[in-house]
Amino acid sequence: MVIDWDTKPSNTEATLDENGDVIEWTDENCIRYDAFGNAIPTKILCAIEQEEIKLQSEKRLRPIIEHLFNRKQVGFLYGESNTGKSFAALSLLNRVAQGRPWSGLRVAKECHAFYFDGETGVEVKDRNTAWSKKFNGGIKNKRMHILSPQINLFDVGVQNIIISDINSITNNKGGIICFDTLSSFLAYYSKQCIDGKTTLDMDNPDENDAIAMRKLVSILKRIAVETNSFVLMVHHGGKDAAKGMKGAITLKNDCDTVIKLAASDRQTGGNNIAFSVSLTVEKNRSAAKLPVMEFNLCSEDNGITQQELHEIDNELCDYPDEGETGYEAKNSTKTLVFI
Repeated sequence: MVIDWDTKPSNTEATLDENGDVIEWTDENCIRYDAFGNAIPTKILCAIEQEEIKLQSEKRLRPIIEHLFNRKQVGFLYGESNTGKSFAALSLLNRVAQGRPWSGLRVAKECHAFYFDGETGVEVKDRNTAWSKKFNGGIKNKRMHILSPQINLFDVGVQNIIISDINSITNNKGGIICFDTLSSFLAYYSKQCIDGKTTLDMDNPDENDAIAMRKLVSILKRIAVETNSFVLMVHHGGKDAAKGMKGAITLKNDCDTVIKLAASDRQTGGNNIAFSVSLTVEKNRSAAKLPVMEFNLCSEDNGITQQELHEIDNELCDYPDEGETGYEAKNSTKTLVFI
């Protein structure tokens, strides 16, 4: 082999010594050579080194709602019954889908919102209609997706479908995903998976079981990371308000954000204001802690027509006595809206 010592590789990644001589260079196939043309063995990185490089290449967390929700994170919204939890969740998701600030906090552009309702069934449609009439000119947000499936979140097959479908709809841009409520989706647990082959080894999960709840948060985290979204779980408050939300402490410890809704003593104003609530951010791992916020819940037309009310009335029996009128309760065509 004859080496022309005056010839230098054209590759721009050649390494030169202080005299300008080549001491190392890389060819078009990314193979490294020393000055004598001998291939230099490529170092195989160990697992720790690979993970370190992976972390260094990660971008900083991007917000879905600034100072509140970040992509690839998980949070809980909880409170006692009748504090407007579901209405608050619909408000948050609709603002993200609408691309307009929520309570003065800016939202990410062009994001989709997915509301998995496990409690109210078709009633959630009326609630969303009322919100749209109040804040969106009566038009449903195109990027707001509402469904009421009875799904087992512990089933990997179900998780895969959720992740795949959301990525398909959002073109991998992500958004915000809400499951309402934790207890409802625990009720849909089944040992038999949808693939018909896999059987889960866990007994019926309980919200007080630390191991089961840690597993649940890890599932929500997987969905958040693989869809580039924020995942919000609506939950109930515990018997002792001072101890926070219901269930194992791992729910709070393992998640990124915890928001509490509570009835407010603030004087409500206006004839259509039902009640007021306070919103407290109890935990926010990656953002500034916001001050306590105050909100009202007002009544708004939910889209139910007089014709529908008449049809419902016709499905009920008549009173035996002509003079009997029953309880005086006016049929309502309004639903609460979180404002």
